[in-house]
Formats: sequence, C-alpha cells, structure tokens
Amino acid sequence: MNVIAAKELRNISRLKEVPDDKPGWYRWWAPISALEKLLNSPYVTKEYMKELCPSMQRRMFGHNEFFCVYVGVAIKESIRGRLNWHVNQHHTESAVQSGFLSTLRKTISSLVAGNQYDENATNYLIDSLVVEYCTIGSPIKSEMAKKEIKQIEQDEMTKYVFPLNIKGNRHAVLQSYLSDLKKARKLSSNQK
Repeated sequence: MNVIAAKELRNISRLKEVPDDKPGWYRWWAPISALEKLLNSPYVTKEYMKELCPSMQRRMFGHNEFFCVYVGVAIKESIRGRLNWHVNQHHTESAVQSGFLSTLRKTISSLVAGNQYDENATNYLIDSLVVEYCTIGSPIKSEMAKKEIKQIEQDEMTKYVFPLNIKGNRHAVLQSYLSDLKKARKLSSNQK
C-alpha cells in the first residue's frame, strides 16, 4: 500500500508519481477533526461521532490517529485518474446536476457545507485527509481486474465500517447515519 496526503495530489508532479497504467483500490483516512465535521455535521439529524467512531478502523500516520472513512476502486481507469477525480474535480453545474460529481466529493460537500456547489469547503476537508492506495497487475478494464478489485472492495465493506460509502454498505451501526446522509445529499444538490 502507498500512502499520500490528499493535498499533495493537487501538485502535478506528486500526482504523476501515482501509476497511470494500473487499476487498483484505495482507502481515505480522516483525522479526528475532519471526522467530527463529517459525523457531527449540522446537515444530518444528530451527532453520530460517539456512535460510529468505536466501530471504525484506525491507524496512525505520523503522530496522528486517523479513521478510515471511505473505500473505493479504480477498474475502468487508472488509480491516478480516479484519485485525481476525487481530489481535483471542479463542482461545475454540469457535474453536480448530471450526477458526475465524485461520490466522495458529493458526500463531503453535503456534510461540510450543505451545498454540493461549495468546492472550497469540500477541498478544505479533503486536504486534511490521507489516501492509501494499491495497484494490481491486471490491465485496466479487464475482467480479471474487475473480479479481483470487486472482491477486495466487498471484503473491505464486509469487514470494516466506512461512513462515507453508500452503495452496498450494510453495517447495522451505519443505517441511521446513511439514511440521514442520503437526505443531506439530496437537499444539498439543489443549493446554488
């Protein structure tokens, strides 16, 4: 696994260090300050921090404790392309209205700003996160890559609690939060 601060992926030379010819999977890690903004968001009906934090995967990066908030995959594009999309995508009207805004960015903007058009608030939170990624040897878009990476994602989703993953997230501890999150995302797409 490779680890990089998300804000470093805004630098083209650092982004180019991530392979552009390999599919893979990745995890997003949040420090406690960012986790509080996501789980105790004013755009959900209650504060979820105390309820969810004990069930989340933790890891030290440097001297700080981080909590894993999201797992994602890159099958149809390179791991670089996928991470670039999550970190550097712009919140244009077209991206928000068409549903092409990164799921991660859509969720973060909904929780920190209540507005999917608020790119600055989204970037501010993303810049506090750490990304851990892994490439695999199969070709991009191959059936082998799809099978292998989907299995990794399924195993991760079964084993750990990821509060920012919506699709296929069935952990009982998350259901109330995810219901709130879906409502917040729907409301925040109509703000401008």
